[in-house]
Formats: sequence, C-alpha cells, structure tokens
Amino acid sequence: MLEQQLRKVFDYLQVRQRHVVCYFSMLAIINAYTIRLCLDFTLNRIMQEGKRSGIKTKSKISKAKLALPTKRPRLKRQRAGQAAAGFKLATPHISAANTADLWSNQVPVLVNVFFYAGYMLTHVPGGRLSERYGGKWILGAAILCSAVLTLLTPSIVRCGGPWALIVLRLCIGLAEGPAVPAVSVLLAQWVPEQERGLLCSSVLSGGEIGIMFVHLVSGLALRDQDWALAFYVIGTGALLWFVGFVCVCYSNPADSPFIKSEEREYIKQRVSATLVTETPNDSVPWSSMLQNAPVWAMIAASMQHDWNQLELTHELQELLQQLKSVDRTLWQDLSSSILITAPHFCSWLASLSSGVLSDYLIAEGILSRTQTRQLMSWLVFFSVSMYMVYSKEYWARSWSIMAFGAYYAGIKLLPLDMSPNYAGTLMGISNGLGAVPGLVMPLLQQLEAQYAVVGSIRAALWLLCASYISADVQAYNQQA
Repeated sequence: MLEQQLRKVFDYLQVRQRHVVCYFSMLAIINAYTIRLCLDFTLNRIMQEGKRSGIKTKSKISKAKLALPTKRPRLKRQRAGQAAAGFKLATPHISAANTADLWSNQVPVLVNVFFYAGYMLTHVPGGRLSERYGGKWILGAAILCSAVLTLLTPSIVRCGGPWALIVLRLCIGLAEGPAVPAVSVLLAQWVPEQERGLLCSSVLSGGEIGIMFVHLVSGLALRDQDWALAFYVIGTGALLWFVGFVCVCYSNPADSPFIKSEEREYIKQRVSATLVTETPNDSVPWSSMLQNAPVWAMIAASMQHDWNQLELTHELQELLQQLKSVDRTLWQDLSSSILITAPHFCSWLASLSSGVLSDYLIAEGILSRTQTRQLMSWLVFFSVSMYMVYSKEYWARSWSIMAFGAYYAGIKLLPLDMSPNYAGTLMGISNGLGAVPGLVMPLLQQLEAQYAVVGSIRAALWLLCASYISADVQAYNQQA
C-alpha cells in the first residue's frame, strides 16, 4: 500500500530516482558529519558539567565526614561498623578527585583518538559488504546505529562518566565507518558517467553542510539550553532519515519499484561499461590494487585533505570560543556564526560548480577525465599552499575552505573512476587511511608548530599527489 502511494507521488512529481538516491545519500553524509562533530561543539560544556559533579561529590563527602560521631562507642561491633562506614566515605573522595582531573586533562585527546580508531577499522569491511550485498542496508545500518548511540550519549555520559564517553565514541566510530564506502557503491550503481561530476561531488561534499548545521544547532541555537538537547536533535534527525531512506531507496536500479523503464535503461547504458551489475565480486585483487601508484597518490592526497580540513575546523571552533567569551547578544553571535560558517557553504557551492565544469570539460573533449581530476586537485593545492606557507589570516582560511569544493570533483571521485566494481573498497582504503591525521592530530599540530618547514613539505607532497593521480579504469577492476 505504501509502495503504491509513493509510486503515485513520484509519477506525479516526475522525480528521477537517481536524484532521489543522490539526495538521500547526501543527507546520509550530512548526518554522519553532524553525529561526528556534535561532541566537538559540546565537549567543553560536558567537561564543565563533569567537573562540577566531581566538586559536588567531594563536598558531600566532606560534610559526611564532619557528621561522623565523635563519642567513643562502647561495643567493638559498633566500632567496626563505623570504621567500615568511614572507609566507604573516604574511597569516593579519591575517585571524585581523579574523575575531575580526568575531565580536565585527558578526555579531549582520548575521545578523538578512540573515535578515529573505530572509524578507520570498519571502512574497508563496510566497502566490501556493500559491494557484495548492496549499499542500501550497509549505509542504513551505519547511520541507524550511529543515531541510536547519539541519542544515548547524554544518559551514558551522566551515568558512566568520562570513560563511558570514550568507549561510546569508539562505538560510534565503528558504526559510522562504513557510511562513505557504502555511498560510493550506491553512486557507482546509480549515477551515469556523464553526470558523475555534478551528482557525486554534491553528495560527497555534504559534510560541508553538516559542519554548518552542527555549528548552528550546537553552537548557536542551543547555546543556552542543556547540551544534551543537541544530541537529541541530531540523533532524531538521523532516525527520520533512516525511515525515509529504507522506504524509497534501493541498492541498484533493477531492484527499485519506483523507477520508470526509460530511466532504468538510461542508467544501464550510461554507467561505466566495466561495472558488474548482476553478480557480486567474490574476491578483491589486493596485490594489484596495493601495488598501483595512482592508488597511493589518492591515499596521500586524501590524508592531506583530511589534515587540512580538521585543522581549519579546529581553528574556526577556537575563533568561535573567543567570540563567545565576551558578553554578546544573540544577533552578534548570529553574525559571527554566519561569518564562520559561510566558507563551508561556499565550499559546497564550489563543489557543485566544479562538478558541472568537470562534466562539461569531459563531455566536450576539452580535457580527459584524468586531466580534469588533476585540474581540480591543483586548484585545491594552490589555495591550501597559500594558507599553509604564507598566511593564516581569516581571508586565507576562508579561501582555503571554499577551495576544498574542487576536491570533491577531483580526488574524491577517483574510486568511482578507477574501479567501479571496487569503488567501496577503494573508498574504504583512501577515506580510512585519510582519517589517520585525525587519529594523531595533537602530535601533528605540535610538529607543525615546532618546525615551519612542515607546511612546505605538505604543499610539495600535495603537488606530487595531484600530478600522479589517474581517473582511468585500472586493470584490477576486471579481476574478479
């Protein structure tokens, strides 16, 4: 019954199903980013609450000690009972002090490390499962589990303390890891090659919208509310996405009951000619794949991008905290938020324009597919190099974030270009290893602060990677 009603709605609106799948895939990326970053924007408030609860605990303990009886009891049994009571009261005193100290010094680093450790571990398995069984349920399960854990975050943190938060972030990282590889598998099945630049880059750049959204929700709209409300809003949004996604999206056009025969044939004729759409690949040509130079150029470029994105996002958060340290009105905070988030919105718009330009250059034969991807990568290289080597002023930071839009029409599309049959595995490798800077970000920040030459080395490495990438279908794509 629901399927018939949805089919009538799609027929009436004349909606193309590949656009529906891309729309929900973009929302999946947005949800993944909001779930990942929600804690970053609320961690200071969580730590302050944890410290206050530790102080309250110690205060209660001190009062309890003062209330102990001072008269010497006559019976040994009474003395033994009071000694036991005194021991029980003294133990939480130490525990509370340690808990307050843990909230102060260790939690931010451990939360970050444990999340990215879990996030990296499930990338490649998620990509392989998506290639074998379809991207729909792998992507749906990844966002659903992350959403449930996000909704449970306030209760778990308030009951279990800092270590519970650390373990929880590990679980969220494990749950969220398969999302991007699963999206890549869906895009390989649904997006024609001629539309890959626009549709795929707009989907994969959804993280820029996610950064904006979580900033506005956690940092502005809920600034005077309980920090737990941000997790409830973001978790509920992800659950609503899951319901809509499983109702209207399918792993490939052949399984969709809503797609018209004309669109199904159009997609079938225009997706990569090397894409296997009927039988899953039982094995992966790991040796050929890992000995391929363009694969390592893609991995190194992905690590550079993630490093820069994390660094820029961290600096914007610090700028936001500095602005909020002054007594400001809501309108002043709103203007500051717009100033900070505008580059991310422009970056998403840049991903659309660079995607359109990429499709045009390839369709008209002006540049080859590889040359087009290299052009987009060089655009990112020049802007990021200017930021790393010359200046870290607001204008340079904003320009670098906006220029990241070209990355999504360049490096990010390479798994789909190089191997449509193993797009999930390749995305799992590149995006998973690309998260290494997030795992060791404190160390990288210290290294860069001590040695100015690090910025020049990074710029040179980016240029080298942009020169060696390839968007041609690789030989291992046909090895099953």
